Amino acid sequence: MRLSPVLIALLLGLANPAHAQGNQYGPYDPYVWSVYNEGPGIKFFHDGLVFHPGLSTELGYDSNVLLATPAADAGMLRLRLHLDLATLPPQRSDGNYKPKLVFRAGGMFEYRQYFSRDERVGTVQQLNGLSNIDLAIRPHDPLSLYLYNNLIVTNDTRNLEVATRETFAPRLFWRFGLLGVFRPGNGPLELGLGDAVRLDYYISDDLSRNRSFGNEATLYAQLRVLPQTTVKLEVRSSYITYYESSDFLPNAVPLRIIAAANSLLLPALGVSAFAGYGNSLQLGAEQIAGLTRGTAPNYNNFVGGAELRLRLLAQMRLALGWARDFYDSIFATYLADDRLYLNYEHYIWRGLAAQLRFETYFRQYGALAPWRSLGFQGYRVGNVECNDLMPGPCTLSRSDIILNLAAELKYRVRSWMELGVSYSLLNDITDFRFVVVPGSQYEDAAFIKHMVLGKVDIAY
Repeated sequence: MRLSPVLIALLLGLANPAHAQGNQYGPYDPYVWSVYNEGPGIKFFHDGLVFHPGLSTELGYDSNVLLATPAADAGMLRLRLHLDLATLPPQRSDGNYKPKLVFRAGGMFEYRQYFSRDERVGTVQQLNGLSNIDLAIRPHDPLSLYLYNNLIVTNDTRNLEVATRETFAPRLFWRFGLLGVFRPGNGPLELGLGDAVRLDYYISDDLSRNRSFGNEATLYAQLRVLPQTTVKLEVRSSYITYYESSDFLPNAVPLRIIAAANSLLLPALGVSAFAGYGNSLQLGAEQIAGLTRGTAPNYNNFVGGAELRLRLLAQMRLALGWARDFYDSIFATYLADDRLYLNYEHYIWRGLAAQLRFETYFRQYGALAPWRSLGFQGYRVGNVECNDLMPGPCTLSRSDIILNLAAELKYRVRSWMELGVSYSLLNDITDFRFVVVPGSQYEDAAFIKHMVLGKVDIAY
């Protein structure tokens, strides 16, 4: 039983899973955090606040708990208690009501039990948790301030970002951000200045090299040129360090300069696009011995994307998109993704709804980190191998194709109860392998995971 992550969560305060899940990592979380939390609620404080308690139960099958090859499958039970406190939502208040303070705060505590014949998993029990707060101060005034504080503590396996294979990875993710917004005269122009810090802390000392800290500053100007059309110019600058791995991964100060536009062309048709320049700006990469030479250590290229949103009748919504961006990684100086995605929602009948999400990531890694720093004796791609027994620099490079599919059918039985069944797929397709013993023993980076879950969500 792992108790320390939840105890840490209780001590460190509040966080928002939506922000945490959207930080910059891709499809890493094997289990979704979202729950149904919009029941009728308990109103108090002159009806200005609403309290939402709830309980979510999931039972199902996971074909690859450890995201590894060979796979370790297991039955799984999740029990999640969640509590939310929020200001009264707009749809449940007077239309002219413009509060000076809008917030939502809450927490979730999860008990997870596995049932596996594989000794790597067995009947392990875990406690996970998160807490959350989102705060908006004077959101309807010319000058507004927004604050969020995110914390997730989990034991999930994270083999897409952790070099140690076939293990659970107790981890704390914390992010705190502030955003100030100025709208002169509450007119069409909006100016924003924000800053966010993040800490990715792996609790086990065996995973200490994966610990990282980052800070990101954002400056933007947005103009509403038509009632349903905005244009935006944004500059983002960051600092990222794997502070216990600086001997083999350089610190970075990524820079992005992006122009974007968003428009509702028709009541049923919306589009958005962004384009700009990005540079991962690795500091001192040329001085780190052992980086592979197959790919440049810096990303210095285009970033951009586009999305098409359709409302097909009143009950169907579809979004199609593509995006290119770059991110930090423990495996290399950076990784770059071309992401294609499709999101579909269909409100079939009364409380019955279906959701489908499909994503494909075409991933290219930068200069690979020295294999010795990750605990291996080399890399292998196809039939080509670099290892400790071979002299000279290694010119291998790594590329992956990641498929992520999630389908869910939900039924709102009552305003306070939702039933659901879901299927998900996560597949990393690559011929890249880690060398354990040169010429004879390897660990595959590729894996495939299927999961089927049934759930009951109760929220008041």
